[in-house]
Amino acid sequence: MNQDQNTRKHKTPAVRFVLLLSIVSVCMGWQSSQSFAWDQLQPSQLTSGSQMRRAFRSVVSTPRSWTVRVRSDGKETSLGAIVESDGWILTKASQLEGEVTCELSTAERYQAEIIGVDGKLDLALIKIDAKNLPTVKWKSDADPQVGQWLVTPGLSMSPVSVGVLSVARRKIDPAPGVLGVQIDDAVGGALVKHVMRESGAEEAGLKPGDVILSVAGEEIDSARALSNFVRKFLPGDRVLVKVLREKEEVTAVVVLTDPQMLIYDRLREMQKKMGGALSRRKTGFTEVLQHDTVLRPEDCGGVIVDLQGNAIGLNIARAGRTKSFAIPANHVVPMIQKLKLKEYAPYNPLKDARQHTVSATTSS
Repeated sequence: MNQDQNTRKHKTPAVRFVLLLSIVSVCMGWQSSQSFAWDQLQPSQLTSGSQMRRAFRSVVSTPRSWTVRVRSDGKETSLGAIVESDGWILTKASQLEGEVTCELSTAERYQAEIIGVDGKLDLALIKIDAKNLPTVKWKSDADPQVGQWLVTPGLSMSPVSVGVLSVARRKIDPAPGVLGVQIDDAVGGALVKHVMRESGAEEAGLKPGDVILSVAGEEIDSARALSNFVRKFLPGDRVLVKVLREKEEVTAVVVLTDPQMLIYDRLREMQKKMGGALSRRKTGFTEVLQHDTVLRPEDCGGVIVDLQGNAIGLNIARAGRTKSFAIPANHVVPMIQKLKLKEYAPYNPLKDARQHTVSATTSS
């Protein structure tokens, strides 16, 4: 065996992968000297996440300026995209609650006001008092091809994550929201027998022995009535719950939970250990682009771009260990003006318990 044959025999998988990517990129015409140089990918970068992201810095050099970090009551809740230069920002609705602030890539921070919410797409339009901001460059005329690189920008020079489009656009059927309680009939309501761990009910402080009297202004007279009514809402929706606790009426805002996250406790723990937490709302979308990018739930809400730095959609949910969803740009862009004109008003469960807008986004 000569030296060339021996070299070929012992090439590492990473090297072979680099060669394959180079061949594919040339054949498909995806290489762009202005946005990404394929020869930046070295074997070490394919085995190190931080090095891999670093190789895609040129792709997000402009998109990071469109991106903001959204915080609710001081906690990171989502990313956002600047859609108009005078401070209009689009983000994921069901992550928002409390006092909202935005941090730009320049490290400037602003208070934000929630202007409009669309529950069907789980989008929220928020406003900050700023001028002359860089804005998103959308690409909505054609979807990326399956297998094409997609990059999620953050505020730093390196992207948040890198992946490929794994499934062409498709519909994601809705899952009903649940409170996260086991219930039985009670006089004048539904008796809470058990509160499930890590559920919205637990976070809101519901306790065994509570009798649920109403949900979102709807009076509850039985366990069946409670189950049937709550199923009209989606995971991530906020509902005002009135309970009777030791002869005293108490109210709480409950963030509804995905039923799968409660039923499969063992799988949920495995998911956290292997890939991190999933989004509260990850179902019920008319069309999404599915990609294998690994995102935190709080890294959804911002754009995802192709190798030319064009925004092909808005990341909307982390749905599995290697499954994330983005709303395609052609669905996102038409919503901006509708939300700006307050055609979809934000919902506050404490101010109007009888009003119901799916994916309500404010609470006190």
